[in-house]
Amino acid sequence: MPDSTINPQRRQFLLDALVLAASIPAFYYPVAANADNTAPPSSNNVRFLQRNDANYLKHRQIFNKRITAMPKIIAVCANEKGVQEAVAYARQAELPIAVKSGGHSFEGFSTNDGGLMIDLSGMNKPQYNATTKRLIIQPGAKLGGVYEYLNQYKRLIPAGSCAGVGVAGLTLGGGYGFFGRQFGLTCDSLQRVRMVDGTGKVHDSKDNAELLWACKGGGNGNFGIITELEFNTHPTPTYFSSHRYKYRNLTPEAATQLAERWFELMKNLPNTAYSSWVLNGKHLTVLLTDTAPTPSAALKIILAKLKTGATEVMTPRKDSFLAGIQRYKGGVDPMYFKNVSAGYYHSFSDIKTLLPAIAKKIAAAKMTTLLQINTLGGEINKAGMASTAAYPHRAFGFLGELQTYYDKATQTKEAESIVREIQGMLTAGGIKAHYRNYPDVEIKAWETAYYGDNYPRLQALKRQFDPDNRIRHPQSVRL
Repeated sequence: MPDSTINPQRRQFLLDALVLAASIPAFYYPVAANADNTAPPSSNNVRFLQRNDANYLKHRQIFNKRITAMPKIIAVCANEKGVQEAVAYARQAELPIAVKSGGHSFEGFSTNDGGLMIDLSGMNKPQYNATTKRLIIQPGAKLGGVYEYLNQYKRLIPAGSCAGVGVAGLTLGGGYGFFGRQFGLTCDSLQRVRMVDGTGKVHDSKDNAELLWACKGGGNGNFGIITELEFNTHPTPTYFSSHRYKYRNLTPEAATQLAERWFELMKNLPNTAYSSWVLNGKHLTVLLTDTAPTPSAALKIILAKLKTGATEVMTPRKDSFLAGIQRYKGGVDPMYFKNVSAGYYHSFSDIKTLLPAIAKKIAAAKMTTLLQINTLGGEINKAGMASTAAYPHRAFGFLGELQTYYDKATQTKEAESIVREIQGMLTAGGIKAHYRNYPDVEIKAWETAYYGDNYPRLQALKRQFDPDNRIRHPQSVRL
């Protein structure tokens, strides 16, 4: 599903309903760490929390309960100066930096063990300019709040649906969703960023086009800490229509046949529409949404053919934009899960021979396990877009996601084993390109899987902005 995929309530609905570059002022650097790396005094710009602080666990919390990393210090930043102070401290204390905005990283890249977490959740203010029709937001802004804020102006940025996802992380990895086929990726609407780099310097992409290019799909936690993002906005549709079809008790062969039909039908999907194919155990749900005032002739044909063989057909819903998108907003409570990219596909032929065995494995799993395939295409694949952004996967029309959900920490190894086995099937079958926002720490050649031919260019920027590799995680761009 759109970049909101890790929310169980939303998932259940799917299944069931379906800067000008500037030097840091000298007074930021003399923040000296004690010999034991205890935090310096807090300021009006940043609060430093140690593990014995009453608010530590609140700010350490991320969405994935499977991730148990414990930062040595958490820097809760109130503004850009606070970010600079945090970076200065990390440099002097020789601590690695992880950056948390929404905290939804599948693999917990927004935290670390024994390092410094920079928490941007309090930097969350949106500002819309009615003259330029642009939105400026801080990195802690979450998608649900941005949708609600922009709705008063009848504008949107193209994104996913999960209300708790941070817009910054979503954008820096690419960002897709219900409106991508009509307006492009989330990062395609990004026009400017401000960033504090790994040395503490502030940069504005209006003075550095290469920085803006990198922030359009070049990933999170690589070069610096984004402190401001500016987007073009787009008019909201008048309506948001939803259709859902369920197919129950499928054999692996039947699931494969339905996948083939769905892929074929999606060739004629209007750009106002989006669809997901979701295999959960032995059951399949197809979700289709559309923002056109009335369904096109092509869409009517698709809907009629999806109905054939369905065991349950949801009465179509035609909501207002905000009501429609909020149906998929999900919850915010942390949970146990292991979700990863299942690769990009050009067409059904890319997974035709793989799908029966994968479907069999999913059906046999003792915990909730899903393969979800989402439509891309449309404006995402528009000619000329590849040169404007680090996001490298414009040629693909579909994106897969593999998911497991469970209830207890003791089930983690089993969940990871299920994902590892299915991911191994995909790799052996030639699936090599993967979505950066759906990371998997076990992907061997993640450099090219996420970034394609753009990785050396991103490395050059890493050397420029973070020469000490201060900002890092298991799959951050390397020097």
